[in-house]
Amino acid sequence: MVETIFDIYTEKEIEEKLSEISKLVSNGFKDEEIVKKFDFKMIDELISIARARIKASRELGKYIGDIEYFNLDDFRFSTPKGVAYYRARRLKCKKIVDLCSGIGIQSGAFAKNCNEVYSFEIDERKVKYSQENFKHIQNIKFFVGNVLEPSVIEKVRQICPDVIFCDPERLAEEKERNLDSINPNIKKLISVYSKICKNICLEVPPQIEINKLNELGDSEKEYLSVNNKLNRLDLYFGTLRKDSVSVIDVATTMRVVNNNNNNKKSRTIRNPLNYIYEISGAIIKAGLINELASLVCADILEGTEKNKVLLTSKNLSLEFSSLAKPYGVIDICKNDLDINKALRRKGFGKVVIKYSIDPKDYWKERNQLEKNLQGNKGAVVFKVNRNYLICEEYD
Repeated sequence: MVETIFDIYTEKEIEEKLSEISKLVSNGFKDEEIVKKFDFKMIDELISIARARIKASRELGKYIGDIEYFNLDDFRFSTPKGVAYYRARRLKCKKIVDLCSGIGIQSGAFAKNCNEVYSFEIDERKVKYSQENFKHIQNIKFFVGNVLEPSVIEKVRQICPDVIFCDPERLAEEKERNLDSINPNIKKLISVYSKICKNICLEVPPQIEINKLNELGDSEKEYLSVNNKLNRLDLYFGTLRKDSVSVIDVATTMRVVNNNNNNKKSRTIRNPLNYIYEISGAIIKAGLINELASLVCADILEGTEKNKVLLTSKNLSLEFSSLAKPYGVIDICKNDLDINKALRRKGFGKVVIKYSIDPKDYWKERNQLEKNLQGNKGAVVFKVNRNYLICEEYD
């Protein structure tokens, strides 16, 4: 049996200790210095929780969701709150099973949309954290168990769920994402659990090539976009499947789907028009560039840098701005000196570089572009066909 802080301290004692540790963390103390100051049991875990809380507060606000207890690893691999709530709305049903539930963020979201939530996790520490984080929620039950063990499979069979969700474990660092490195084995998981319930939602790494996902069977591949960036990929099986490929902006629920019946291809042009659009990486990964271009009545801009796609249009379209971030084209320049002159002429005081540059050279380059600029008005610079586009962002 795994011992946790909840087996040693009361909630009041935990919070008192975390408060003391957090003050030292905020004042720049290193872990080894904090360990020397306090004779607390499980001090390393308490420090990790304190640091994770501060990190969540400073960097991402309520990104972690409505929970109190999580350490740095939990925070790193946690599901964004907006993603968890979006999934919960889409998977709304009477009884749902959450496999590989971690510290319970997704289960907590399910509890607000489903009548009964049953969560299974192999890591006993995470289960104890889940139970503590959601102890006031009556319609969640947490279980310790390997989801491919016969006893867990039989328990799920007895539950007879309407939907099964699974967010399996991925390797923290991996050169190329692939299906075989996912734990538990998702091919086996689908084979086993599809006999219990056809309606399965499975999260997989969004970097996996889309054609390789067909090995798992017929599903909708839904790419999730957060803040105009690729965030997650969910596969929907059974009656959960709506389309073959889709992209959803989690915040606005703007949705783009593949349209195999639309043979009209968007035009590709070399020179930018009045407006350009920086599109979400989710759209690129899903291969829905043409569909999005049609929706915003834009052309595809030729000559953008590798792994980048820009759209351009004569008239401004804001309807899908959460997936196609719009900018007005102010000027086109040939080099750094021309950019600086144009920025001063147009009254810009600062600039954000949107073209490829070695990270260690970013600030050197930016300082060069901002030389002798004044004011707070901001510009954004893209690179297309060896030209630099000075643009202004639309809110």
